[in-house]
Amino acid sequence: MINSSITKIILKNEFLFDISGGIFFKNRKTLIISDLHLGKGTSLNRKGIYFPPYDFNETIVKLKKLIEKFNPSTVISLGDNFHDNLTINNMPKEQINEITKITNKIKFIWINGNHDNKLVNKKKVGGKFFEILELEKFSFSHIKTKKINKFEFSGHYHPKTFLKINNLRYYFKCFILGENYCILPAFGHYTGGLDVKSNLIKQNIKNKDKLLILGKRKIIEKDYT
Repeated sequence: MINSSITKIILKNEFLFDISGGIFFKNRKTLIISDLHLGKGTSLNRKGIYFPPYDFNETIVKLKKLIEKFNPSTVISLGDNFHDNLTINNMPKEQINEITKITNKIKFIWINGNHDNKLVNKKKVGGKFFEILELEKFSFSHIKTKKINKFEFSGHYHPKTFLKINNLRYYFKCFILGENYCILPAFGHYTGGLDVKSNLIKQNIKNKDKLLILGKRKIIEKDYT
């Protein structure tokens, strides 16, 4: 259980943070994830950067397990859902089918990201696409904005931080939780992360924020400072 005053708005509205990097909004039966980067392995291979192209299967299996765990009626994916604008064109039929098995069963909302803002053949994967989605006092976008009248969920930065174990640093993905925003970690298999102390992230958050670190067995809360 997270007890800091910063997170009261989250607890009040029954958001459950999952060690996978997803968030479940119980009141709306809505699962929130970010930065799937589906097709990244294939995209890199086309550019001559050779990775085993199995990331799609790993990410989809992870998503299916999370859906089975929470049984949501809606999924909101916060952008960079596909690694590039031609990903769907280059996907084999079997992978398209795996996606549509999910989007035909559950209301699926894709937020456009910087990697897939001009995505080709969207209709093939089902679901609905938005630049930004607003629901009551909540906003869902890919890149954090400066909204102050809504609580905003976003992704984009792939935040990670370290824990010291036996005087060695080990990096883990994490949520960044502020008074009126939450930045989600990347959900995809080949997505890596950006250190929360990097200048790019520091200029977008506050020192009093909390980090919710995806440890091996549990989520660990830590002050940003």
